[in-house]
Amino acid sequence: MKWWRRAEQRQPTQAQRLFHGLVREWLWISLLLLPMTALLSLSPGLSFNNPLYDGLRRLAPLPVDPRILLVTIDDMSLKALGQWPWSRRLHADLIDQLSAGKPTGILLDVIFSEPAREPANDQRLAQAICNAGNVLLPLIREGTPRLGQPVMQILPVPPLRDCARGVGHINVEADSDGIVRSLYLREGPPGQLVPQLAWLAFELTGRHADMPGLPASAEVGDWQRDNAIRIPFIATDHGFPSVPYVSVLRGEVPAQLLRDRIILVGATAPGMGDRYVTPLSASVGTTPGVEIQANILNGLLQGRSITVLPGWLATLLSTTMVALLLGLLLLRPRYALWLTLGCMGGALLASWGLLRLGLWWSPAATLIGMLLGYLIWNWRRLSVILAYFGWELARLDSEPKVLPERRRAAVSKGDVLQGRIVALEQAVSRTRDTRRFMADGLECLPVATLITDPMGEILLANRIARDVFGNELIGENLLQQLAALGYPPLQGAVHTPLSALEIVEFRDTEQRSLRLERAPLLPADGDVALGWLLSLTDLSIERDAQQQRETLLRFLSHDLRAPHSAILALLDVQRHEVSDVSLVFTQIEQQVRRALNLTESFVQLAKAESDGYQFEPSLFAMLVLDAFDQVALLAQLKPIQLVHDLDEAGEEMVLADQSLLTRALFNLMENAIKYSPAGTTVTVRLERNDQGLACHIQDQGPGIAAQELPELFGQYRRFASAKGSEGLGLGLTMVKAVIDRHGGRIDCASVVGQGTVFSLQLPLWEE
Repeated sequence: MKWWRRAEQRQPTQAQRLFHGLVREWLWISLLLLPMTALLSLSPGLSFNNPLYDGLRRLAPLPVDPRILLVTIDDMSLKALGQWPWSRRLHADLIDQLSAGKPTGILLDVIFSEPAREPANDQRLAQAICNAGNVLLPLIREGTPRLGQPVMQILPVPPLRDCARGVGHINVEADSDGIVRSLYLREGPPGQLVPQLAWLAFELTGRHADMPGLPASAEVGDWQRDNAIRIPFIATDHGFPSVPYVSVLRGEVPAQLLRDRIILVGATAPGMGDRYVTPLSASVGTTPGVEIQANILNGLLQGRSITVLPGWLATLLSTTMVALLLGLLLLRPRYALWLTLGCMGGALLASWGLLRLGLWWSPAATLIGMLLGYLIWNWRRLSVILAYFGWELARLDSEPKVLPERRRAAVSKGDVLQGRIVALEQAVSRTRDTRRFMADGLECLPVATLITDPMGEILLANRIARDVFGNELIGENLLQQLAALGYPPLQGAVHTPLSALEIVEFRDTEQRSLRLERAPLLPADGDVALGWLLSLTDLSIERDAQQQRETLLRFLSHDLRAPHSAILALLDVQRHEVSDVSLVFTQIEQQVRRALNLTESFVQLAKAESDGYQFEPSLFAMLVLDAFDQVALLAQLKPIQLVHDLDEAGEEMVLADQSLLTRALFNLMENAIKYSPAGTTVTVRLERNDQGLACHIQDQGPGIAAQELPELFGQYRRFASAKGSEGLGLGLTMVKAVIDRHGGRIDCASVVGQGTVFSLQLPLWEE
């Protein structure tokens, strides 16, 4: 056993060494994974960022500010006012109508980059803008820069520009997927940065706030941009309140609808003006530029403009969350999957919460880092587990074998994982075989067997022990169970030490003959019992058999000897005195037949009470017909009419020993014929009921008295109704034993002078 103890001492060292190696590997993996996460968080072109932003933005849509009103150049206005472009006098009339309602500001999203054909029209529009005093006009960036020239701004014509309250750009930025999600609140040539038109409209409300967005870019070139934000779009099922351009011109819009509003005028008709693909396009198509300006203004009015977190802060947040997961995985490996999913959900929840506060942090890098961490962690843990299993399995394989080994499956030499799996399967099979060997060895013992601790608490008990005591024994006290069973030495004293239990045979409360035996379970290096092995042998069958043997011996010594003695006497008379030989031989034949009948009855009873039954699925009607055919000759000689009704349950199956069950049916039919007067009828009828299959055998004999029915199936019982008929009363005893062994029931109903009905009830066989 020394080699075993040395191996046991090495096991913690091996496991600890493997775990320390896993920790060192995990630290190196963390040092590589965290910088990779930081690098991914600084990559704005990561394709996973935009879908995450769109999905989270839909969960945090911005409500519509009631101060915003759109005046749309729509299909209705084009049909009423004619083709575009319209005369600038119409725009002047529109501004006059809007100014009469006293709005907070008018954002005219129409490009006036070239003078009108009639200068008077520009003057008319300029006058209307000057009179209003709160009109904002857009400018745009030159689309294609001229050769050798810097990028220029395209401004409104001077008369309009001079009268406007402000001029702002309406440029937006498309991401790598071509969808407009962001813009710059200030941009233009170096030193001439112009605010976004929506920002100028926001300033008309009189609110003073710092311009949101990231600080000025360090980039120097022909065009500079500053204060980058993301557009806080409203929900797709909501829209800004709007009125048609032509309705305002006609005076159909009440003045109170325009009061204190910020009015945005722009084209929404298909094919007109600037239209962009936005995150809303999947539901509503391309978005007009005036609605983009409205979304920007809506966010500014509610203080919900979306600003991207600075790169250093986004990197710190991403790496911190990934580092937290890496640490948790090291502490709680059992919950690795749930921890990873929880941390990923936490990252998404944090991003959504920041988005509701007007800050955008993309969790894409964090999610990728966490996913990689989980995959690498499981890969390394599995590698360590396989290494440990390999070491343990090799150690287990070197131990002595208790049972013969099963044949191993062929394994590819190059496949380490498959080799580990096969070796583990072999070890598990060996363990299961050993456990099954021990469990079956205890469970299949032919006597009630229990194992207790030194104090008498039952640790194990086999099936027979549970049947003897009649309950579950695990955890119970053996002495109390024995006292309840009727163990005589414990009557009134349940604190006797187990070592003092007497090995005696006793009768329990159910009148079973039980013999108690015990043996201590000693450790390998001591003589103090670790527990006790006790057995209760049920000797009831042996004691009953002994009593029956004594009864049988008494019977054999008298009743079976008498017929044979009579045979000898008759033969002696034939030799000396009797001259009529035929009469003598007739009497001899009767006595011999009587002896044979008695012997046959004992043989059948012995078979019925033995354990040699051979059960097989059988058609019960066929068994009835077999017995019917055997007694047919007896019925003809009497004469008695035999009638059967098997149609109702003629195809039902039972699990039966065909020979014994047929003999039992024969005995019942034979008795019905024997005790019935000539000219009567014996009826055999089958029926199916809730309990299974019933067979009724009815005769028209003298009947059996009510006081004789309780002892009808006892051995050697002869009643007044059987006078005049030979027999020992063993036939019904044999029938009762056979029906009981088949799991059935036999009943008898009889009326004196009218006849008797024996009813058999058997369970049906179900495949």
